[in-house]
Amino acid sequence: MDHNPAKSVSIVLAAALAAGANLAIWFPGDSGPDAESQYLQAVTGQFDDWHPPIMARLWSAFRLLADGDGPMFCFQVVCYWAGLGLIAVTLARTGRWFAAWAMLGVGLFPSLLTTNIVLVGDVGMGATLLGAFAALFWCRAQNREIPPAIAVIALVLLLYGALVRANAIFAVVPLFAYMMRPQWLERPWRLLAISIPVALAIFPAANLFNHRVLQAERLGAIRSLQIFDITGVAFHSGDVAVFGPDQSFTRDDGVDCYRSAGWDRLAPWGVCRFFWDRLAVAPDLRRTAETLDARGAMGLEPNPDLSSLWIAAILRHPLAYAQHRLAHFISEITRGASMGTLDATAPRSFSVALYDAVTASALWIAIGACALLRLVAVRSVRRTAPLDASLALLLSGLSYAGAYLAVGVATELRYFFWSILAIFTAVVISLPELSAGRAAAAARSGRSRKMTRAPLPARPRPSHSGATARATGCAAARARSGRRWT
Repeated sequence: MDHNPAKSVSIVLAAALAAGANLAIWFPGDSGPDAESQYLQAVTGQFDDWHPPIMARLWSAFRLLADGDGPMFCFQVVCYWAGLGLIAVTLARTGRWFAAWAMLGVGLFPSLLTTNIVLVGDVGMGATLLGAFAALFWCRAQNREIPPAIAVIALVLLLYGALVRANAIFAVVPLFAYMMRPQWLERPWRLLAISIPVALAIFPAANLFNHRVLQAERLGAIRSLQIFDITGVAFHSGDVAVFGPDQSFTRDDGVDCYRSAGWDRLAPWGVCRFFWDRLAVAPDLRRTAETLDARGAMGLEPNPDLSSLWIAAILRHPLAYAQHRLAHFISEITRGASMGTLDATAPRSFSVALYDAVTASALWIAIGACALLRLVAVRSVRRTAPLDASLALLLSGLSYAGAYLAVGVATELRYFFWSILAIFTAVVISLPELSAGRAAAAARSGRSRKMTRAPLPARPRPSHSGATARATGCAAARARSGRRWT
């Protein structure tokens, strides 16, 4: 272990400088409609579950320090750079100075740096999960048992990350396995298979916590997914009967209002709000819903038949459902960093198109999948601390991204903030293992080519006595032939 305290201090100072610049340039952060709604809940003390209420509860606690967006912005940025800095110092302590500095460079990647200033649960989840992983990696890289204090800090950060996004549990399960028993990562495919039922079992527990402990009002956010899926099935199948027997939707309604990019047009604040009023609200309250604003319509009693309509539509037209989900997922993962500020219909220059391709999550999901396959092969031969850490991050980031194939309802780059951050971090940590995997593959390929191209064994050269015998036999045959012609 090549540990130079002076170099470690330089990395800490660089991380602190980056965090300070991040805070100073973008303070107090970018607050959109979601953040404004949650801050209003923090001020009034009336919480709902349209967005997971843990963020609004934390914001209400931050108001003891200061009002406004500043405290939440500082929390996200500090967790982000503290996590990156701690990982970089851990790599430096093992003599990997280039990887340590590259780790700080990850934080400057455009997809991440332009997103970590947005005050949303996606960024809060990514920052806290990164902080939890960094604390665990600090111990695991030194082959130390995790002290109780660090375990508690990591567990609190993991719990916050799991509660601040409805589908975050898919990202938390591999990190929890890394904390409890890294040996579980020996069979990553089994861990992925186990993550699905575990996540589905934890969803009701999270809802119970939100409603009983955090006292959040039920708004039924899952109705957004159900309405989006039913409309998508109707659009791709042409069957408007999936909306139910008592509905008056036409195929033109679906053509005019459905967009694979997201459900916003169908929402209570969308241009096709009648989808919400007719499908999401109890039948006897639909007239009332039409007279209310978006928040009032969301708070009305939900339609008890919506879940059964949703399941029936999927079972009746599974191919149309698959087309709908795949089209939406493609629109999510191909969104680049500039697409939120530029007109989507305007032509883009080559440099902007290249920038969007590099910053879109599709590229990083592909990189993560290739790295996972490579590391699984290496893990079957040997086990190292960087290998365990990278597998945990890759499984976390890819599982979380894959969940959007089934539950995504909107297209924003921030939804994949954690996936890009986890995959990029895993690649930097596992560079020696990836290189070793390539070398081993090249060696195996070289041996295979040598075996294929090996020359055939030479025929044994005849001895002198054999050659003499053949010459004598040939002479006798010519003599017999000559007598026969005579």
